[in-house]
Amino acid sequence: MTWFRAWKLGIGLLATILFCAAGISARADDKPRRSVTMACNPFPPSKIDSDGAMPGYDVEILRAAFAVGNIAVHTPFYPWKRAYLLAEEGRVDGLCSCSYTVERERDMLYSAELGRVRIGLFSIAGHVPQHITELAGARNFRVGVVGGYTLQKAAEEAGLSVTTATSEQILLGMLYNNRIDMIYSFREPVLVAQKDRNMPFALEYHELSQAPYYSCISRKVDDAYSLLETLNRGINTIRANGVYHSILEKYGVAEAADFKPTSWTN
Repeated sequence: MTWFRAWKLGIGLLATILFCAAGISARADDKPRRSVTMACNPFPPSKIDSDGAMPGYDVEILRAAFAVGNIAVHTPFYPWKRAYLLAEEGRVDGLCSCSYTVERERDMLYSAELGRVRIGLFSIAGHVPQHITELAGARNFRVGVVGGYTLQKAAEEAGLSVTTATSEQILLGMLYNNRIDMIYSFREPVLVAQKDRNMPFALEYHELSQAPYYSCISRKVDDAYSLLETLNRGINTIRANGVYHSILEKYGVAEAADFKPTSWTN
């Protein structure tokens, strides 16, 4: 009987060890995230690749929003098409920011609104007529767009003669060298690129629209819906407690909430 009791004790001990191991494994699987990787494309001043102290207000907003859920954010920078591909394939958790299109719904979950952008046409002052008030009015001009942006599709659907480039800086060079007549783009990155390149000409800008933009979570990520919920809760929290506005103030864009159409020459 002694050996039988020892045998039962051994079986019981083994079962306990296996049960505990299973419990530990389950808890490890259920362990909440501590970091996310959101791919960014250079888009100053909202996303700035070369400045650690001022990484861009979108980057800081994402960090603050995820911090509400005790999640750290890694923001590697890539050209836009590369960033989208990585998120589409689930090789990163999402995109720092993106505009909405129906087609992207297949790949991405959209967050609460992250911010808003101004969209318009840039030209060398005095080189094009002043009466353009809609995109279709630029059909007789050579128009440059950053490839892969939603603006490319909008320009093509409006019947424009479109030339694409990988950045606003390149588009400004094409404008200066008379390879294009106009740039169709988001306002802020063109102005930053103009300042950085110290272009020897004045730009004229005609605003056509404004639009919201979002952060996007890849549908390929296993906990995509949980991440989206965490992010949205964070965005709502920092909007309510003033952190969101203070970040915009830091970058001098707190007036971004005032979206009156503008046209000017600088």
